[in-house]
Amino acid sequence: MFLLFSLNSTSATWPKKFDAPQVKYEENKLDSFYKYTTKSYTIFSNQRIREDSISKIANVAESVNGAIKLFPISLQKNMKNGNKSSEIIRLYTNESEYIKSGAAKGTVGYFDGRSREVKINQEYLLGDKKKKSNLYQKHQFRVLVHELVHQSMGDQFYALPTWMREGVAEYFSATHFSPGRYNFSMATQHIKEQIQYLCNLENKDELRAPNLRLITLMSSNDWNKDTIMNKDRAYAKYASSLLLSHYLIELSSRNFKGMRIFLDESWENFYNKKMKKNKKHRIDQSILWGDKNLSKIEFQIQQYWKSKGLIIKFMSKSN
Repeated sequence: MFLLFSLNSTSATWPKKFDAPQVKYEENKLDSFYKYTTKSYTIFSNQRIREDSISKIANVAESVNGAIKLFPISLQKNMKNGNKSSEIIRLYTNESEYIKSGAAKGTVGYFDGRSREVKINQEYLLGDKKKKSNLYQKHQFRVLVHELVHQSMGDQFYALPTWMREGVAEYFSATHFSPGRYNFSMATQHIKEQIQYLCNLENKDELRAPNLRLITLMSSNDWNKDTIMNKDRAYAKYASSLLLSHYLIELSSRNFKGMRIFLDESWENFYNKKMKKNKKHRIDQSILWGDKNLSKIEFQIQQYWKSKGLIIKFMSKSN
């Protein structure tokens, strides 16, 4: 029998939800664009954004840090301490301008690792909600949350394997149900909904996703290449990463022992590479699952989600 987690002292303080306070922003019209400033973010757009829309975007942006900090694991670290400059979000009014920014075709948002800016297709983010389903409307802002989680991680983003940074971002994205609001107590329902929507699954359809060995070996280049080559099934690897991250965050243990050690060792490895110019080596990911192998974890994930109405088949090939 699969025991989800032990009821221990940490579970008493486990976050059930997070509702960010209403955010104030300042609008400025510059030569060829509009600038919106909040406490932690600067948002640029080349057209004026309606008050209700920019208010929602600002609330989502400022909520991410607060949501991440509720969890007792070090997901945010930076090489430099001190006053942090404002984070940048750039909104592009149409797909053409968005693609010119360096975005891959078929995407609607991304975190630019070089500039450390979040770049979003504004057409998708603020599309006509009257013509869209409720699930689509939820996902519009979930895309923004995903990319903001990457940005919020700071230098820790670069220290982690690709699957983990994508899976953790999807976890927060899935649990975000309304601008600036997260419901962690209903994570299972939200994750199932997210996967079914983005993989175009009906309730009884089987999710076919790359197995855990495949995703844990993927570099960022492998990840991007797969997105380009398998556009119709690009989300499948995100689904695997989300399921594994959810397992580590909620199902295996809320003590986070393996995850804490792995995050610390990954950071130390990254820091030493940057400061001492040491060669970066791959941290042993088995730290995360202890005495279990990936096949056992796949079985446990399958059994758990089967009981929730999601049938999963892990594939030995990503396509």
